[in-house]
Amino acid sequence: MPPLLALYLWPVISAVILSKLRLPLAILIVIFTGYMFLPVRFAIDFPMVPPMDKHVVPVLTVMAATMLVASLRDSVPHQPGLLPKSMLARALIAMLLLGAVGTAVTNGDRIVTPLDVKQGLRLYDGVSVAISYALTILPVLLGRKFFASPETHRLILIVFCVAACGYALLALYEIRMSPGLNRSVYGFTPHSWRQHVRGGGFRPMVFMEHGLRVSLFFAMALIAAVGLFRMGWKTGPMLLAIGWLFVTVVLSKSLGALIIALLIIPMVFFLSTRMLILAAAVIAMTVLTYPMLRGGGYVPVDRITSFANSIDAQRAASFTTRLENEDLLLERAAKRPIFGWGGFGRSRVRNEKGHDIVIPDGYWVIIIGVGGWSRYLGEFGLMTVPMLFLFLQRGRMQISRDTAILSIILAGNMIDLIPNSGQTPITWLIAGALWGRLEYKSTDKGDEKGGDPPPDDRTRDTEPRYARDFGTRPPPRRANGQRAIQARYTRYTGDHQSKS
Repeated sequence: MPPLLALYLWPVISAVILSKLRLPLAILIVIFTGYMFLPVRFAIDFPMVPPMDKHVVPVLTVMAATMLVASLRDSVPHQPGLLPKSMLARALIAMLLLGAVGTAVTNGDRIVTPLDVKQGLRLYDGVSVAISYALTILPVLLGRKFFASPETHRLILIVFCVAACGYALLALYEIRMSPGLNRSVYGFTPHSWRQHVRGGGFRPMVFMEHGLRVSLFFAMALIAAVGLFRMGWKTGPMLLAIGWLFVTVVLSKSLGALIIALLIIPMVFFLSTRMLILAAAVIAMTVLTYPMLRGGGYVPVDRITSFANSIDAQRAASFTTRLENEDLLLERAAKRPIFGWGGFGRSRVRNEKGHDIVIPDGYWVIIIGVGGWSRYLGEFGLMTVPMLFLFLQRGRMQISRDTAILSIILAGNMIDLIPNSGQTPITWLIAGALWGRLEYKSTDKGDEKGGDPPPDDRTRDTEPRYARDFGTRPPPRRANGQRAIQARYTRYTGDHQSKS
């Protein structure tokens, strides 16, 4: 199939899905299947509009359908308006969009090297990049509007798990036969085939940009499956899904994705809801401040290198090279810290002969070099701040287990943005769902008043269910059930002075 034909047909396919299924489920199917199956490295390029690729076309189709067809929008509960109510969220969006214009204004100079000349940026370039950023963060607005409730958070976890279990069939095929599905369907290989030969076997690419994206996708789905199992959702099938996805993550041969999964799965199993929210907030704050920690020498890179060397000398050498590249890129970015150097390779580091001497890997260091702190805080703020707010408002809000698991999945994705570039429409959609949860008004008694449920509900709940739903443990009961007897007596007689 011609790659551009698939992109042009996707709005038609999306319209059929949106007309046949309930809106939240249809939105998730359109976005997930578009991300999993549409071709990479190709985009629809209309005049005066940034190129629209597989990340933008599904989201833009859904957004246009829900905005233009009122019957779709009004068929399900949704948050009013398009932009978040939070002034901080709006400020982060404005920082991101206006920062793109600031990058163009401050980079009008030419960069001359022995090999070529990088022309200065124009205001037109800044506006075009700002529109591109706006298209990129559309999933945030979509998630905040239609996926604010705990029920929709669970739906995201279910769709994530089911989609990954089906996609694993294609990944396991490529692990056995080599990465060639994209060439068979679309006629090209999206990335260097040599990079996907690992450990005497193959790392799958399927229809994504790189094998690292595939591995991260399965790791996040594995965490979602463990979370659903922890909540007691269809225990037998979820056990099979956990085993199936765990085998796929291991065979995908990505150490980073495996470490993220092994780090977060014990948290999902053993931590209460509030502790999960705390863990997600700690990871979010660490990632948000990572450039400052890295520049200040607070990241123990020597210990990490020694640990990597104990596992695999080749991986340790690759990690050391990556750190050296980051140091050079940070030194370059420090010359224009606020708005960065702009695109077209202006932020790259070259030697005196004009040759590029670094290979940027981490998403954070790339965007700091291109867009400066304005872009970094805008993008990473939109992804991390809702996790921080959920923790700060844990006493007022009754946060469900579904929301906590969604937060820790996003936190795991944030960890991957340090060494890699695993930022996808699913990442933005989850961030938008958490922004929506901060605005969501439930009719549940606990959500209206905040905090714990009423005492009557507390006495009827068992300890595991209480700990699962509210993230805390009930007060210890007296011996021989005296506390429960006293509660029942008080409820039925109204006598608060009697003793059992």
